[in-house]
Amino acid sequence: MTLCRRGRGGFALTDQGRSVLVEVRQLLGALDGFRERMSNIHTEIGGELNLGIIDTLITDPHFRLPQVLATAKRRAPRVQINISVDPPNLLEKALLEERLHAAIVSVRQRLPGLTYRFLYAEQNNLYCAEPHPLYRYCPDEVPTDMLMGCEVVGRSYAEQDEARQLASGLVRSATANDVEGVALLVLTGRYIGYLPDHYVRATRFGLPLRAVLPARFGYLVEFELATRARGHVSPASRNFLAELGREYELAMGG
Repeated sequence: MTLCRRGRGGFALTDQGRSVLVEVRQLLGALDGFRERMSNIHTEIGGELNLGIIDTLITDPHFRLPQVLATAKRRAPRVQINISVDPPNLLEKALLEERLHAAIVSVRQRLPGLTYRFLYAEQNNLYCAEPHPLYRYCPDEVPTDMLMGCEVVGRSYAEQDEARQLASGLVRSATANDVEGVALLVLTGRYIGYLPDHYVRATRFGLPLRAVLPARFGYLVEFELATRARGHVSPASRNFLAELGREYELAMGG
């Protein structure tokens, strides 16, 4: 077919030439779109991000995981985020078994095969509720003889830390595997127990709580980011860890 004519009058497409030009432009546009889509498949982050945290962190102003995840999700909208809330020992076990990519845990002892990076610390205190005999004397005028007769509820995963703070003779007579379990027993008015200060301030309990001798029994709980020391780091996990590092000014290499 004749696509164009050239002569003294200049260059001009024939009707067939104009039709072919339209088709060629559509073909080239489709090729450009194909290249762009293939590039996105290669470079866009997808997959899953499996994270672990312990309970009742969200009321702590130092806990900035919501901001971190919001930014990471904007950069990688196709990533599916899965959150597990468990005691630290179960989160560390899940990391070693490669069921989690990262976890925020309260530090007990560092396990081989995991890398830990400090994030922040929270203040914990011994608390009692209004019906408890100590309540009227709190926070600073609690008689020692009354204190020694108290029943204490503790977190099962923080047994060693709390035992060090209670070395003066107080013993635990009940346990719970999370903060809310401790709070439940404290609210009975029969127990005293350790709770994070931010949790007490932010939670609307049915009864008021007071700290018991905070200068004597208060202590800091350190939270760290735990990841596997070796192994493949997925693009979704790398994106999250990079943003967490920026938020907490961490060195994420190694």
